[in-house]
Amino acid sequence: MGQAPRRRGPRRPVPSAQGPLRGPCQGRGDRFGPGAERLKTVFDQATATVKARHGDARVENDLLRKARITVRFGTLSNCLFDERNPSRAVCLENAVVPEGHTGPMEGRCQPDRCPDSMTGTEHIPLYDSHHRTQLKLLQTPGLPADLKALISREAERAQAVLDKIRSTSA
Repeated sequence: MGQAPRRRGPRRPVPSAQGPLRGPCQGRGDRFGPGAERLKTVFDQATATVKARHGDARVENDLLRKARITVRFGTLSNCLFDERNPSRAVCLENAVVPEGHTGPMEGRCQPDRCPDSMTGTEHIPLYDSHHRTQLKLLQTPGLPADLKALISREAERAQAVLDKIRSTSA
């Protein structure tokens, strides 16, 4: 006895590329950073190609799949680490990478410096808390000057990320 033939119903339309990345790449502006710009460029190119070829959502999804962009959703930022070009990742600079490890090192993430980072409004609470903590630490009496300078730099980094997020989302 053979297998029963599969019933084929009407073809369902393939939904367009959606999710947490689609809106920002259409100019909503709730993402910032070099990674967001790169992702927007890929989406724009795919959209333009679909229009030029009179394609549909299936063609768009195929083009986006071929772009091979992987987004890792992280605590400090969303990372567009490219395994074909890991030299771009700031987290791997001067890092001792464990044997067998592939990909970015989230604990060393520096979204204010990395060309693979994409930060958005969902990261505001973390950076706001970090900034307030650094400001509170600066009020500690008797801090050595070098530690005070380090804490000040951290507060400035957090404030810079907050400023970029808030100016982008305003």
